[in-house]
Amino acid sequence: MFNKSLVVAKTNFRNIKVSYIVTAIIVGCIIIQDVVFLILDATGVFSNTNPEGNMNVSLGNLFFFLIIHSAIFIPAANFRRMMNLGGKRANFFYGCILTYVIMAAVISLVSIILYYTYDRFMISQFYRGGTMDVLYWFGWIGNGPVIAFFQQFAFLFLFAVVIHTLAATQDKWYGWFADIIIVAIISVFTPIAPLRASLVWFFNLIIFHSNAFVQIFACLILALAVYSLNKLIFARKII
Repeated sequence: MFNKSLVVAKTNFRNIKVSYIVTAIIVGCIIIQDVVFLILDATGVFSNTNPEGNMNVSLGNLFFFLIIHSAIFIPAANFRRMMNLGGKRANFFYGCILTYVIMAAVISLVSIILYYTYDRFMISQFYRGGTMDVLYWFGWIGNGPVIAFFQQFAFLFLFAVVIHTLAATQDKWYGWFADIIIVAIISVFTPIAPLRASLVWFFNLIIFHSNAFVQIFACLILALAVYSLNKLIFARKII
């Protein structure tokens, strides 16, 4: 089973070229922008600006586009392609979760490395106001790079699974119903104090919890629970 799931995962990675291209363009544009800013700053063009206020999005966070786009593209396009090639639904089910585990781990590692290298260099040279990085804003990096890696991995894995599941249901009535429910929850829970407290509690659990292990565990359990729905979704999906 694992070998067949690995084959599906490899196929997924080969068939998301559009996701690679979109992410590469976004990352490339930011790198070019940073190089231009460094040159202009070195030549004195920005001499009258306040360097303490300069900020930018962390380069590592831009790779989140890869997992977001892939989680939409894989269930929307790769499923039918694999089934038409003789693939099994069960293999696709396990292969996709393996895909997101690998992708979340790699992106989390890349993000951690760039946080301590590229981002710190850019902060010292130009972005004196810091970078907008989830590792910092969510408080994960305060637990050290190793724990932060697992916190970001667990969150990205949950994020990918939720997007994958929603994308897989968009050709059915229950997919549109799920979209309405999500919008309704946000719209209704936000203005009502007791319900808003529940919403805050949930986001605190999966993002800001003071105990890193609780946050990691909660994200992984939720991800597996949500992903289990895909067994029913793809079992009834028409090829």
